[in-house]
Amino acid sequence: MRISIVLLALALSTRPAAALLCGSILDPITVSATSLDFGVYVPSSAATANTTIKVACTIPLDLLTDFTVSLSAGNAVTPAARLLRHGGDQLGYNIFADAGYMAVWGDGSAGSVTQGYSSILALGSAQFTGFGRLPQGQYVAAGSYGDHITVTVTF
Repeated sequence: MRISIVLLALALSTRPAAALLCGSILDPITVSATSLDFGVYVPSSAATANTTIKVACTIPLDLLTDFTVSLSAGNAVTPAARLLRHGGDQLGYNIFADAGYMAVWGDGSAGSVTQGYSSILALGSAQFTGFGRLPQGQYVAAGSYGDHITVTVTF
């Protein structure tokens, strides 16, 4: 069975950006994310995959302001226990902020963490890696399982 997750990019602003900082109406930010594709899942072993989320100024010479990046729970109630679904079947998985799979990347609820960006003078863009893990031992029907995660940038 092939497992993939589509990460949707959504940029939200909670305060207006200062002059020369991207995130204003004259220089909005763009957010992009690669799919988290676990490939063919074999229940006898865990599967891992990475995604890259990029936050960038539309004018590359402008300065990025401080911001945080959060991920929605997708098909689940909480980011702490995300679910891939295919019809009535589901597989538990998660996206982590670290390569050791310790800190669940979410919205700050249910023990999850957000990723922060802070820099004095950084031009153009910042990139984050999400580390996906699909634990072993989940025996479900073959099929294409998926989830939709919303990426939110708050600055």
